Amino acid sequence: MRLGIRLFLFFLACCGAVPSMAQEKASFKFGKVSEADFNMKAPAFDTGAHAVIVGDIGYSAVVPNSDGGFGYEYTRKMRIKILDKTGVEAGKLDIPLYNADGSDGKEELNSLKAVTYNLEGGKIVGTELEKKDVFTEKLTKNWQLKKFSMPAMKEGSIVEISFSIKSDFLFEFRSWAFQGGYPVLWSEYEIEVPDFYDYVYLMQGYLPFHISTTKEVSRTYHIRGASRSDVLAGQSQGFTVSGMALQKRWVVKESPSLKMESFTTTLNNHISKIEFQLSSFRPPNSAPQMIMENWAKVYEKLMENEDFGLQIQKVSGSLDDLVKPVVAKAGTPLDRAKQIFAYVRDNYSCVARQGRYTMTGLRQLLKTKSGNVVDINLLLTAMLKAQNIEVYPVLLSTRDHGVTHQIYPLMGRFNYVICLAVVDGMEFLLDASLPELGFGKLDVSCYNGHARVLTKDPEPINLATDSLLERRVSMAILSGSEKAITGTVQSNYGYFQSIDERARIRNKGEKAIFDELKTNFGSDYAISNTRIDSLKLLDEPIKITYDLSFNMGEEDIIYFNPVLQRFYNENPFKSAVRRYPVEMPYRRDETYILNFDLPKGYEVEELPKSAKVAFNENEGFFEYLITVQEGKLQLRTRVVLNQANFPAEDYDSLREFFGFVIKKQEEQVVLRKKSGK
Repeated sequence: MRLGIRLFLFFLACCGAVPSMAQEKASFKFGKVSEADFNMKAPAFDTGAHAVIVGDIGYSAVVPNSDGGFGYEYTRKMRIKILDKTGVEAGKLDIPLYNADGSDGKEELNSLKAVTYNLEGGKIVGTELEKKDVFTEKLTKNWQLKKFSMPAMKEGSIVEISFSIKSDFLFEFRSWAFQGGYPVLWSEYEIEVPDFYDYVYLMQGYLPFHISTTKEVSRTYHIRGASRSDVLAGQSQGFTVSGMALQKRWVVKESPSLKMESFTTTLNNHISKIEFQLSSFRPPNSAPQMIMENWAKVYEKLMENEDFGLQIQKVSGSLDDLVKPVVAKAGTPLDRAKQIFAYVRDNYSCVARQGRYTMTGLRQLLKTKSGNVVDINLLLTAMLKAQNIEVYPVLLSTRDHGVTHQIYPLMGRFNYVICLAVVDGMEFLLDASLPELGFGKLDVSCYNGHARVLTKDPEPINLATDSLLERRVSMAILSGSEKAITGTVQSNYGYFQSIDERARIRNKGEKAIFDELKTNFGSDYAISNTRIDSLKLLDEPIKITYDLSFNMGEEDIIYFNPVLQRFYNENPFKSAVRRYPVEMPYRRDETYILNFDLPKGYEVEELPKSAKVAFNENEGFFEYLITVQEGKLQLRTRVVLNQANFPAEDYDSLREFFGFVIKKQEEQVVLRKKSGK
């Protein structure tokens, strides 16, 4: 009886599942385009779209390859509706393919078919993409792009594209993005993996799955042309392997487009997608083989790599003659470290500001004086080692490259190398690749969360933007005569703003800074006696000072904006909706102070109201305090943000907060000439 109940319940569950699954498919069929399909408009959830991805469906399966092992096959089908002329860009596609050095494997593009459909005179006309219109662009020695633009595209076109890829590279299974630069009505990805391959699934994004299912199926794999010792302990004339395979399917419906906005590191951090990394391989009747390495193994390989650790060893015995005169006048270990850092920074040019391996090698760097960021900072590491200073390379990812993974050593996510020096028990992060950086300072682009110090047991460190505070204080002291307002303005920049200004001055000269100021003030103001202090003191922020004058003429009424140094010229948050976090480069504390002796013969007719606004209680505030007393106008305004990163749900509040700051900065003082004057 109890067995019968269990069978009955199982039957009910199956009956309930079948119709549900039958309904969970895309609402169209590839290759079948109707006249009604051309009536599609921008979806209500993304009304500004120039094109719509009607459907994007992918399938990947691990299968035997032709070399006696396993690879995978990847197929993808897309339908795109072009809504306007700008949307034609959606029909220009790139397909990346990877090929390893030597005979380690390959990827091949197969069965590419693409058709553009147009409605002409009531008839549907299809134009196929020709093979001659598919181009190959070589990106690196391992990566190439297959590039093409769909033919006969115009406003109103429907585009369908399908292709398959055969790949021998199982370590990084083909990833899938559920959203992109255009809205997607139906995005679906399905994979099938034999149970002797274990993958780590790396998911990110903020969109919920409409469907997420997992099931197991029985499979038999026929493998040819390999020996059992090479693949699954098989036979050289071929053999079969039977077992279970895992099938996973994910669907996201009505995915809005994702576009770059202010205070975003990279959209790659926020796009809803799934990635795969092979963790282990479990051959039948054999012990599991770990594929994904741990950090200790990564360290060993990097230190033995010809383009990384071995570079330090190659020059370690030949640096004494170079280093000794550099540190000749340095007394303490810290002084020696500073002198070596300054020498490398000032004498070697960085021509490529990303990489995980050297570009020229350290011996060549010593000759040519130029290399990539890895060359320069590994040379710094080697020179510090030559002075018996404890130092380690550090791997990180810059903000525009994307975040790294703290648990899994996914090397493709790292693109930058600095070093960590330990001197007198104090730790200093050093980057000699930027001519504007001081000792122990990093550019804000390096503050991107998790990084790794390459010790024998590599240590994680967190380079968090919330740990950075950027202070800027500006002061204006003005006095008015009967016909003019004159005075001095001084701005004490924050450190990261100073880096940017020093770089701008290096590229364009000091004049460019003050030319921009004159443009911002307008023709009514004159700027003179300009000065930049601490420009060469790279450990210190800069200070800019100038005299300012404003000719009032014979006007009875003068409109005067008391905020001569604005915090922001416009609201950086323009979009009405933002679906991912706000990522500022640092916390902010900016102050502007004005002391103004009013012009003789004038009085204040209108004055902005003082105000103080808190942001999310204790996460920041804006104040605007203005008074007039005995012919003196005083203003103190300040904006403070106590954190650098804000979740998407704070976006509306941030937008409103910045809007209030901008509006308040635009308010003017009205001066009127006293009667009888």
